[in-house]
Amino acid sequence: MATDSPTTRATRAGRVRATLDRLPGGTTLLAVLAITAVGLLARLVALGDRIAHQDEARVAYWILRYTETGAFEYRAIIHGPFLPIVNRWVFSALGPSDFSARLVVALVGASMPLAALLFRSRLRDSEVVALALLLAFNPLLLYYSRFMRSDVLVAAFMLVSLGGLVRAYDTRHRRWLAVAVVTAALALSAKENALLYPMCWLGAGVFVLDTSLVRNRGRGVPARETLAGYVHRATGAETYERSRDRLGLQGVGWTLTAVGLAVLFFAVVVFFYAPRGGGYGDPYSAGGLDLYASLGSLLAGDPSPFLAVVEESTVGAWEEFNRWVTDREHSYLEYLGHYLKTMGVGALAVSVLALVGVAADRYGESGPRALVTLGFFWGLFSVAGYPIVTDIKAPWAAVHAVVGLVFPAAVGLAVLYRWGVDAFRTDDRTGVALAAVVLLLVTAQVGYAVGTTVYFTDHTADDDQLVQYAQSSTPELKTLLEGEVADVSRENRGTDILYFGDEFYTGNESKADHPYRTGNWFDRLPMAWYIEQQQYETRAPGEPEVRVDSRIRASDVQRTAPERLPPVVVTLADRPGNDGGERLGHRAVS
Repeated sequence: MATDSPTTRATRAGRVRATLDRLPGGTTLLAVLAITAVGLLARLVALGDRIAHQDEARVAYWILRYTETGAFEYRAIIHGPFLPIVNRWVFSALGPSDFSARLVVALVGASMPLAALLFRSRLRDSEVVALALLLAFNPLLLYYSRFMRSDVLVAAFMLVSLGGLVRAYDTRHRRWLAVAVVTAALALSAKENALLYPMCWLGAGVFVLDTSLVRNRGRGVPARETLAGYVHRATGAETYERSRDRLGLQGVGWTLTAVGLAVLFFAVVVFFYAPRGGGYGDPYSAGGLDLYASLGSLLAGDPSPFLAVVEESTVGAWEEFNRWVTDREHSYLEYLGHYLKTMGVGALAVSVLALVGVAADRYGESGPRALVTLGFFWGLFSVAGYPIVTDIKAPWAAVHAVVGLVFPAAVGLAVLYRWGVDAFRTDDRTGVALAAVVLLLVTAQVGYAVGTTVYFTDHTADDDQLVQYAQSSTPELKTLLEGEVADVSRENRGTDILYFGDEFYTGNESKADHPYRTGNWFDRLPMAWYIEQQQYETRAPGEPEVRVDSRIRASDVQRTAPERLPPVVVTLADRPGNDGGERLGHRAVS
């Protein structure tokens, strides 16, 4: 039987690698679209089943209050205003629920694999597909795409912003700068930590530039020529002189472009950060301002209200944010340890593949690529930096490291895939076995993390590193609140729900209507969110409202006639000195 010579096998392997490196453009697009569709399904299945996390519940409660009253202004305690503004439209259209509260984040998170197409000029097609896979099914990105919080929004918007900058540099089409600016403004409107992304990019960019200078110096290319090369490519000129001339000729055009981009950026920021409905009133800062009323005044010839709105949306928002971030004292090593544990559970595959990818790219034939190096150091800076700036130990902060590390990880995953296919085509059984084992281990780690976290509704932070400690461990509470408690409240007249005990007591219930440090009210979460949903659903004309009260002593209400007692009492069970509802004649429901 004839056998292939080593030369023949090497030639065949070269053809296989070339084919895998450059798949037909339509095939890559279809693969990314298919991955996106499956990722969307993974995010929407049972989206509303998990009981609300306390962080979800408080923000959703205040968004629903905004939906009911029309009054809103930026408060740093709920982070950026993107979700309040957008979810108000969602609640108005679909009604308030855990599903509708999480829907926007799920849709944006599901679209992240599409961003891989923005980097196709810097990655092989097999790497583009690998990048889409990692963005779709990384456990951290998947879990927090099913969570009403802004971290995935920031990561997605800034990923597209970076893609816009890359496309603008590669194509010299200014429209991509508009894409980058708008998505960066959306990211800043989603959460303030979007400001950290350019800092990470600049820090990583220093390493990219250093790598390029060192590599070219080894080839005898002076640093000046290396730097000039970047300018040449950005302007589309072939020489330094031509690039200088072109910059001179296009100076006016670029100035106008810069002004237009700045206006576009601030227009998006002002739209989201502007107060609505006069704001929250004293002691808050909006002072009766309203975005849409100010636009009406502007059209009528009075710009002063609009200028006041712009000032409140920019200077006022910055002052509010600065007041909120003044206290960040905690143990760095303790927070770093928590961050690394989260990465180990939710991004182990990405982290290992990133090491494989950056090594393969650095020592490959074409040398290190800027995008791969940028992503690697961007991820490292996020791992090192977020334990400094975050205010609590929260797994969602690791999302911002993952979105950088996916670039070298995609290279690593594609290398393993090409290695396996190459070995199969050349009858290298050992190579096929090794590649299969490694890919199986990667898939198993991701599958285990997803399978034991994302779709389970009864987990807690004690048994799952991806779950933040304020996640309720009693999913039955959601069924009780949406079922029996809702039915009883609708049929009752007078006070419907009484929070009993100093743990839940609030002297003025109206203080919880707006984002504020309302003390013991936070201990009512996530119950307050579900009760407010009942309030929203019974606001039809003629329907009674859900009335809530709180008391510390049973004697405060024992003198009330039995028929006027609230039908629902919320209190702590099995606590010394608190016989709560039973003293009021209620039966306990656990």
